[in-house]
Amino acid sequence: MFDAKHQEACLRALPDLRPTLDPTHLAVARWPVGWRPSALPEAFFGFVEDEDEVTLVCAEATMASYEGAVEVEAGWRRVTFAGPLPWEQVGFLADVASRLAAARIPFTSMAGFTTDHVLVRAAQADLAVAVLRGDAPPRPRPGTTNP
Repeated sequence: MFDAKHQEACLRALPDLRPTLDPTHLAVARWPVGWRPSALPEAFFGFVEDEDEVTLVCAEATMASYEGAVEVEAGWRRVTFAGPLPWEQVGFLADVASRLAAARIPFTSMAGFTTDHVLVRAAQADLAVAVLRGDAPPRPRPGTTNP
């Protein structure tokens, strides 16, 4: 059994998480329960339905073709981690989260069967990739919440 100190040392043994930044600008949108797109997006997308809402993530240009969204948040970029990531791996997303938090970069995560992704604001995408490759986060600027 690994303790937290050993787990942290193992994670830090991989200073570069090998992130890849997709050049596509994405949007995240919310619809009422039961909504379905007339056709699935052709490139990267994510679709989630739960008891409260339907969420679609896809290219901003594609999102414009779907009508009736309750809310749309544009300006996201996708960072992908080289896979396949084993199902038994513990702490990978925690490492990602701690690096992004240290740089004051909010994110949301998505997972495929063998690959993990995080979505970050487009304005912070290059910085996100840098800290995920092992660069030190920048010093916080007084009076700001994000770099």
